[in-house]
Amino acid sequence: MALPLSRSERLLKAAAPVMEQALRMRFVTEVTAGTISDTDYADYLEIEAAFVETATRLHGLAVWGAPDRTALERNARAVHALTTTQADYFRDARAAWPVPARPNAARRAEVLSRYALDAAREGGYPAVMTMLFAAESLYLTWCTRAHERGAVPDGAIRAWVALHADQAFRDGVRALAAEVDALPDTLPQERLTRWFTGMLEAEIAFHDAVFG
Repeated sequence: MALPLSRSERLLKAAAPVMEQALRMRFVTEVTAGTISDTDYADYLEIEAAFVETATRLHGLAVWGAPDRTALERNARAVHALTTTQADYFRDARAAWPVPARPNAARRAEVLSRYALDAAREGGYPAVMTMLFAAESLYLTWCTRAHERGAVPDGAIRAWVALHADQAFRDGVRALAAEVDALPDTLPQERLTRWFTGMLEAEIAFHDAVFG
């Protein structure tokens, strides 16, 4: 007899159509095929660097609302990584990239930060864990495929993809799934599904904004 699905597994199943749509995004397709232009990736560097600031705020809110020491420490480590390792990547990549981003690139993609921060204010720690689980599940899936079977260009793009396909990132997604599974039963699954699919939909709009 099959075991019942966990909350995180139910989320992935319920959101499968939206996840598949996200995995077919133009940005994902072009990075995987190695066809993304220098100008479009310059805009992505600008756009994603701006969202890293939002992700830092989300993890900071999760530190405040963490239900136990393990969750507190995990989110604190995420804040540190976002403000050091990832901030360093964007600073170095943008400085070395052959062309600058187009004007107002980051503003074109504000939809993701708006959605995530509004949902975090509404739902606190549970919303943050659910949204981050959605976003990082998406990145783990497409970056793993691109890293293993794609033609990702060498240099900054390959480094970024590899970062989201390594064991440390995989462990982080597994930890997010465990946090979602541990959320109180009083939280309706439908609410988690709304946050999860909403984040994926915002991710699609965010990445489409790379192309103007």
